[in-house]
Amino acid sequence: MMPYFHHVSLLTRARQTNVDFYTQLLGLRFVKNTVNQDNHKMLHYYYGDYAGSPGSVVTFFVVPHLGQRYDEDHYLATIGFNLPQASLAFWEARLKDADITYTKEQQTLTFFDADGVKLSLTETTLPPLTPELATQHTTIPPEKQIIGLRSTEFHVVDPELTKDFFAKLLAWPTIGDTLQLSAHEFLKILPSGSRKKSRMGRGSMDHVALAVKDDDALTALYQKAQAQGWEIEKMVSRGYFKSLYIREPGGNRVEFATMAPGFTLDEPLAHLGESFALPPFLASQRAEIEKNLYVVDEV
Repeated sequence: MMPYFHHVSLLTRARQTNVDFYTQLLGLRFVKNTVNQDNHKMLHYYYGDYAGSPGSVVTFFVVPHLGQRYDEDHYLATIGFNLPQASLAFWEARLKDADITYTKEQQTLTFFDADGVKLSLTETTLPPLTPELATQHTTIPPEKQIIGLRSTEFHVVDPELTKDFFAKLLAWPTIGDTLQLSAHEFLKILPSGSRKKSRMGRGSMDHVALAVKDDDALTALYQKAQAQGWEIEKMVSRGYFKSLYIREPGGNRVEFATMAPGFTLDEPLAHLGESFALPPFLASQRAEIEKNLYVVDEV
């Protein structure tokens, strides 16, 4: 079954700390080391299951000397992950061993990364990852590994406008503050409680990306969004997938991304993330891009 989530993308200041947290503590695979295609000075890191499957991926733009974020009138927040059945005790022990402060509520553990990103791990009734999707670099047993994305939150001045966006464009109803995408995937649409202007910074979520079957479905969605008068930013090929970006009425960026072609476009599956990768349409600019990348020493 196709996931509803494709990926979420955030900002980090400390490159190596970020890599260690998501690959060593959480056990995700570093599936792509590439560049921000809208700012070629900025590295873009992707983490996910072994194949970097849509629905498993978290990405970070690396911005040295990035300042504090201010979550005010509109912002996206929280990365929720699904865990397989009978795995919560393992993860609670793992967080304790790593001296990670966490809270536990029913089947969910909540904690923060070094940039102040709120994360949650929820044990579900889902089976573990299949052998071909389980990561291989970690000591986390395959039957305990993170399955993929579960949830995130939209914080907006007027939640009803954001709910209306999803209802009209996608025919997705919101019950209370929850937009239930599937049995194990959902969005929260919450009042921000502020009219001050938000400012992006460490740990800010730039966008949430929702999965679309293919190019034809994405084109149809673009045409529908255009006809309904939503704020379309652009439709563009990222190489690894094709994307449509829309600002929902609350001001947050929503991406719709195709399931294919995927991260083996420029690297073989066995060696994902091992080199500085560029999709074919950027390959001719490699020397210039590498020359102008931000210096990413730890701060």
